[in-house]
Amino acid sequence: MKTTNGAQRASFFRRHPALLHVLCTAGALLAFLLAGLIVADRAIKEPAQAAAFRDWMEHARYGWLIWRLALYGALAWGFVKVFHAPGFGPQHRQPLIRIAAVSLIFAVVCELVLLGGTGAS
Repeated sequence: MKTTNGAQRASFFRRHPALLHVLCTAGALLAFLLAGLIVADRAIKEPAQAAAFRDWMEHARYGWLIWRLALYGALAWGFVKVFHAPGFGPQHRQPLIRIAAVSLIFAVVCELVLLGGTGAS
């Protein structure tokens, strides 16, 4: 669309970047919700395959533990690299330490739940 002086007008989302961010976030959440619903529907319709998948996941749990530990190591390396990056000022240190502490607590709780099992049989 052209303005009165003939110049090209910026697109709607270039003028409203916050709206684009909200719509992209909502779209990603809806995609995850839809994927979860599809997986749940398949598990309800074919319980034997869902049970076989659960048994396979339980059988391979130590392989998955090694994979998760590798990911945790990569995340820790990234935190250290950011912490020691040039231009990383003292005003950013406290928020990064808080994020790292909460992430560590979350990871420990998740691992304890996974290794301890749910208690259901």
